[in-house]
Amino acid sequence: MFRSIQWRITIPFVLLVLVSMGILGVYLASSTRSSQLDSLRSQLEYEARITAEASLPGFLSQDGPENLNILAKKLGEEIDARVTIIARDGTVLGDSEEDPATMENHAIRPEIRDALSTGRGESTRYSITLGQRMMYVAVPVSYAGEILGVARISLPLTAVESVVQRVTASIIIATAVATVLVILAAWLIARITTRPIRKLTAASRRITSGELGQKITIEARDEVGELAHAFNEMSARLKEMVETISEDRARLATILDNMADGVIMTDTEGNISLANQAAAKLFNIKEPENKPLIEAVRDHEVDEVLKLCLKTAEMQSVQYESGTSKRYLRAIAVPIAHSGVLLLFQDLTSLRNLQTTRRELIGNISHEFRTPLAGIKAMVETLHDGAVDDKKAAGDFLNRIDSEVDRLTQLVAELTELSRIETGKAELKLESLNLNNLVEEVTAQLSPQVERKKLIVVKELAADLPSAPADEARVRQVMLNLLHNAIKFTDAGGKITVSTRGEGDSVTVDIADTGRGIASDDLPHVFERFYKGDKARTGEGTGMGLAIAKHIIEAHGGDIRVESEEGRGSTFSFSLPRQAAS
Repeated sequence: MFRSIQWRITIPFVLLVLVSMGILGVYLASSTRSSQLDSLRSQLEYEARITAEASLPGFLSQDGPENLNILAKKLGEEIDARVTIIARDGTVLGDSEEDPATMENHAIRPEIRDALSTGRGESTRYSITLGQRMMYVAVPVSYAGEILGVARISLPLTAVESVVQRVTASIIIATAVATVLVILAAWLIARITTRPIRKLTAASRRITSGELGQKITIEARDEVGELAHAFNEMSARLKEMVETISEDRARLATILDNMADGVIMTDTEGNISLANQAAAKLFNIKEPENKPLIEAVRDHEVDEVLKLCLKTAEMQSVQYESGTSKRYLRAIAVPIAHSGVLLLFQDLTSLRNLQTTRRELIGNISHEFRTPLAGIKAMVETLHDGAVDDKKAAGDFLNRIDSEVDRLTQLVAELTELSRIETGKAELKLESLNLNNLVEEVTAQLSPQVERKKLIVVKELAADLPSAPADEARVRQVMLNLLHNAIKFTDAGGKITVSTRGEGDSVTVDIADTGRGIASDDLPHVFERFYKGDKARTGEGTGMGLAIAKHIIEAHGGDIRVESEEGRGSTFSFSLPRQAAS
């Protein structure tokens, strides 16, 4: 409760009023008591002097004591006070309440002594006779300058105490009422005063929970109004700032998540504080945050680059073959002042493979061109050396030269075709194609070769096979290539099965043979250009037929694959989508 400004305003205010009212009450009670006592004192002195004058004849007469007692009782009844008449020696001559004969000598009473010595005596004390506090006022009874005795008037202080109690009760009631009113007033004033602060608090909590742009309306023109105005400006600017930061962060997150390169940020201790999806995928990192880099990446080359970068505060880089990702990477470490290191991982595997492929391609092309060119050159030199005059030899050489030229022409044509397909420059003329009909045409076209090798061709064509949008000439090229390979690598008496089937949203052609099969080491490479396996792909040919077939099928949005077991045959399959690829 005391943490609330409202109560911290109310409680001190109430305490201040209570203390003030208490002090005022004590003062009023004391003042009232003093005033009442002064009034009572004056009244008793007045009545005492009247009593002194009335008792003078009794002192002067012979039977004075008896008369003075009667006088005391009579005056006591009239003024409703205790009247005592005392001789100079302290003997009680008359008393309105008691029998003078039974009363002790009053000479030692302070009011009597003072009255005899100073002309007036006063005393307030507890009366054993009456059993209550009394005020006594005494004056001398004088005649011709001689003091004959003392007249004393006394009253109990009950009346005074009653008045004081009434005043005190009034003060207490007034204080209680005032306290209640003050509490209500202070609470109300404090609540009104702190209402803007509560609004500010509520708005601040909403901002804390993420509801930015809070605005409060306070029409006051005081300090609270200025505070509200400053809060509204702060809220608006905070919203703009957070939105800007959020946009920048979203853009940065989008960039990081869509980067092909891996990005990892570490602190000065080498622990990962951030890793994008590419890095997590590259190194198979799960929950990378707060892990040491070496534990997540598990490549000592990267750890050395990180340590060197932290030590020198300079950019470092290294190219290495990662044992974790099995890829060839380039790691770049950039120091971030007082924060750690930013590591960028570039996957150079494709580039390295491309360079290797380029070298192999150049080597393969050189080899493919070198062999026929060397033969042509040798035959031309032989003709120059005189074989041209031998018509039979010259004719044979010219035929062989023509064959080698045709081979070179085919090689150039296939290279050109493969290049056009790979670069997307070969346009497909799509039309509705029935693969069953195409199988019939291709098998009929190659039937002479089948008959020469004494092979059996079985066709298992699916009934009601749906058509597919395809370029008939290019799919025919694929089918001719696959069937020709099956014929070439199947020994006499073997069997070739050509089947078609529909599978969901695609149609598939399977060409299975009982030939030599493909070695398991060669199987992953059969669709690479210029690749010729020692067993499955030996013999004549450019080594680009299957590569062209693969690119043609993939250009249609389809898929080509092979299953083979060495010595038991191979099955080449390709699928075309029933809807044109977008």
